[in-house]
Amino acid sequence: MSPKIDGFDPIPVDDVASGLRSSVEAFAQLAALLAVIRDKSPELSDARNLAALGWSVALDMENFAADTLERLQKGGIRQ
Repeated sequence: MSPKIDGFDPIPVDDVASGLRSSVEAFAQLAALLAVIRDKSPELSDARNLAALGWSVALDMENFAADTLERLQKGGIRQ
C-alpha cells in the first residue's frame, strides 16, 4: 500500500475507472438533452445557440473521458 499524502490514501485504479465511466455516461446524457433543446428551439434563438454550444462542449468532454478511460484500461497509471 502506498503512503498517505496529505492525510489521504491513494485512490484505487478501479475507482478512477468507475469515475471516468460515470463521466462518459453523464456527458453523453447531457449532450443528448442539449441536442433536443437545440433542435426544438426556434432558429436563431439564444436558447438554440447556447444549447448547441453546450452540446459541443458535452461531446468534447465525453470524448475526453472516454479516451482517458481507454488509456487507463490499456496502459494503467504512471505517477
